[in-house]
Amino acid sequence: MKRHAAGSVVVILLAVLAFTLTAGCKRDRRPVVFKEGDAGPSFTLPALDGKPVDLASFRGKVVMVHFWATWCPPCVEEIPTLQKLYTALPGTDFAVLAVSVDEGGAPAVGAFMRQKGLTLPMLLNPDRSVASSYGTFKFPETYILDRQGIIRYKIIGAADWSRPEPMNAIKELIARK
Repeated sequence: MKRHAAGSVVVILLAVLAFTLTAGCKRDRRPVVFKEGDAGPSFTLPALDGKPVDLASFRGKVVMVHFWATWCPPCVEEIPTLQKLYTALPGTDFAVLAVSVDEGGAPAVGAFMRQKGLTLPMLLNPDRSVASSYGTFKFPETYILDRQGIIRYKIIGAADWSRPEPMNAIKELIARK
């Protein structure tokens, strides 16, 4: 009987080891999480009006890629400050690409924007494919890319974009030619 119990323990240990090894393999398939210093993944998404917008077309500008949703309370609180940043830097080498992950797409996002008086460029990513390509799964999350498309800042969570600190950091990136 003791020999049978010892054999069972060995089988259980082998099963746990096999599970641990295969679980490790599955972790390797998780999306890459991009960080400061990495090149930002390129993408093309439809704007609110349905026209495609390609991140590569902004090369040479400082670009903010901001993932958010209308159902996300911190996002809703933050978006007016993003609008202020957008309007404070007109005519500069700076672009804001707000990327909505709302499943409701253009109707939901368009109604929200009209209600809040927002005019910043809005892209639609209801399947979250682009957000996933950046490794983003919590919202809001923001990436600021330099003129070469390198991520210089990654901000997880809501920020007040109308404050001097983020405004000055972006102006400093813009000033680098």
